[in-house]
Amino acid sequence: MKRNISLATATLTLMLAALPLAAWAQPKVTISIKAEKEVSVTAKGKAVKKRVAAKGVQPGEEIIYTLNYVNSGTEAAKNVVISDPVPAGTQYIPGSASETGELTFSIDKGKTFKKPTLLTYEVKAGTGKSEKKVASPDEYTDVRWTIPQVPAGGKGAVSFKVKVK
Repeated sequence: MKRNISLATATLTLMLAALPLAAWAQPKVTISIKAEKEVSVTAKGKAVKKRVAAKGVQPGEEIIYTLNYVNSGTEAAKNVVISDPVPAGTQYIPGSASETGELTFSIDKGKTFKKPTLLTYEVKAGTGKSEKKVASPDEYTDVRWTIPQVPAGGKGAVSFKVKVK
């Protein structure tokens, strides 16, 4: 009996050794998101800004969205895409998105993404002719970052701000 168990173990070991290492190594990127706002507080007699959870926000207030990413896999993750919609009832604040990787935006609810200067749409003028316009930041519906590589065990964050309408 002992011999059969050893033989079975040896067969299993050989089968595992025959599998390519790539089958075991994989990237595993997870993303978490925080919505915060800055408030002024007094600490040690000085007024300082502090980030707190964005609860009970009012029109005109700014919300900071931070998307933290971690690659807990055993291999580098390549061309990691992180995308987040601009929430309804808010407006993207120009220039507030972190410049990590390739930053692009959408004006069609995430169907297509382009750099700001290439985000265009057509409108019909009073004469019936179509006119091409460049989208303004208040028309952005989504923000997207493409990060070339996140190493195994690597982590980082991207963020953007919106103003509550």
